[in-house]
Amino acid sequence: MLTPTATPATPLPDGTSSRDGGYPVMPCAIGPYVPHEAGMCLLDEVLACDEHSLSASVRPSPEDLFAELDGAGQAVIPAWVGLEWMAQAIAAWSGLQAARTGQSPRVGFLLGSRRYESELPAFACGQRWQIDVQLDYRADNGLGAFKATLSDEHGAQVARAGVNVFEPPAQAVASAVSKEGSPEAGPQGRSPEHSPEHSPEHSPEHSQEHSQEHSPGQQDATGAAPQGNV
Repeated sequence: MLTPTATPATPLPDGTSSRDGGYPVMPCAIGPYVPHEAGMCLLDEVLACDEHSLSASVRPSPEDLFAELDGAGQAVIPAWVGLEWMAQAIAAWSGLQAARTGQSPRVGFLLGSRRYESELPAFACGQRWQIDVQLDYRADNGLGAFKATLSDEHGAQVARAGVNVFEPPAQAVASAVSKEGSPEAGPQGRSPEHSPEHSPEHSPEHSQEHSQEHSPGQQDATGAAPQGNV
């Protein structure tokens, strides 16, 4: 578990404060480092961060996007949302690394998890939960892997997973944007030979529906799902 640094604060070019290493003074709001719309940014604060790990926190409310009522009529967050909390903590870690060099957060993808386990069927609203992520590796092609844990306000670990992510290199993103807006592109920026109706993966024999079971306890996430900057 990380603890905030105690080095003196220095100003950043955008007017915010920073401590040694280019990180903002912590704790700090997580929103600027996760490229999600306000309603989809599920975490509240970054508690601490370094080159290999990050700690974040959330105090969910009954008005949160994924809140639901349990059998006793209490507002809770389903256990499977813990995996999205972990993914957004990883997104914040990546966004903070980018901010240190003056870059903006980039969109990334949650590829899946290795054995997501939760000891609780749901996470209570109004309580503080802490997410800790630790970098395992990050390859030059954008693939990465993290260990992630979720703890309650007393420090007891209640969920854990290995999380696989992918962040396309900046050059690849720029190239894709350029092609989308090219004059040769067909409707909605796609060239005719790459439109959905001409794409093999959109033909009936190649289409399939993926689903994920959102049950408490052990869960696995497969496939690629957008998760913001990772």
